[in-house]
Amino acid sequence: MVENNASSQTSTDATSLQYTVEEQFLAAKTGVEVDCEDTIYVGPHFIAVIDGATSKTSRRWDGQTGGRIGATVLRDAFGTLPPDATARQAVDQLTMALQQLYEQHKVVDIMQSDPVQRAVASFIAVSFFRKEVWLVGDCQCLLNQEHIVNTKEVDRITSLARSMFLEAEIAQGKSLDQLRQEDTGRAFIFPLLERQMIFQNNPSAGQYWFPVLDGFHVPDEGIRVLPLPEDITTIILASDGYPVLTETLVSSEQALQELLVEDPLLFRKYLSTKGVVFANNSYDDRAYVKIHVPKNR
Repeated sequence: MVENNASSQTSTDATSLQYTVEEQFLAAKTGVEVDCEDTIYVGPHFIAVIDGATSKTSRRWDGQTGGRIGATVLRDAFGTLPPDATARQAVDQLTMALQQLYEQHKVVDIMQSDPVQRAVASFIAVSFFRKEVWLVGDCQCLLNQEHIVNTKEVDRITSLARSMFLEAEIAQGKSLDQLRQEDTGRAFIFPLLERQMIFQNNPSAGQYWFPVLDGFHVPDEGIRVLPLPEDITTIILASDGYPVLTETLVSSEQALQELLVEDPLLFRKYLSTKGVVFANNSYDDRAYVKIHVPKNR
């Protein structure tokens, strides 16, 4: 799925920033639009990039994966947020939208007891009324060229474990092509990827806990709020499908493609929990939005 366009948005509220969307892009790692678990919301008061988490189960929601339905539900919910909502209020309303999904499917008790089954997503958003950037989970942004990203300790651990396992496979005679066809490193860490869901939105898990939107309460410490700099002119929001985030879509895509040529399994130069499956165009879905805020405002 690919979109790349520019548009102007002007808030009806005089206290909100005006802005122009200079670049907007979505792409599924498979090249098939309906597979994409990233999405973008653009409205007069908010812009958001929403990254649906790769499903760890075979559960489908009206034929859609948990990552895709979660991202879609949250995108629609952004359109119902009050313009002056705080980050806390917004996260609670977004959480309720996912809870309503569970209620509609009559699976609230299942989702409560088994986090692996949940529709899970991360997001990063700009509130033009609050003049803030909000993050829950592992999306990223550039604010006047300053790179800001949320990282998860569990991802660092599982990526390193996968890298070590793949290096051992190669040392024992397997080729890169064989491992791309059957990523035994991914299979090795998969039980950890399932079990780490126990730690989501659970600060009592210490260093292993991480925040996500999953239909259940997100602790205050999991909601990151960044005031926009007074001199802000360029805001770039993106999902973590971009290992290198730059000031333009073209250069971000170029950096991604160069990495994938050099390290398609993503276990040496850039460590990830997954590599590029044969026939796919990347290791993850990706979303990118470049926002221009005029200086004279």
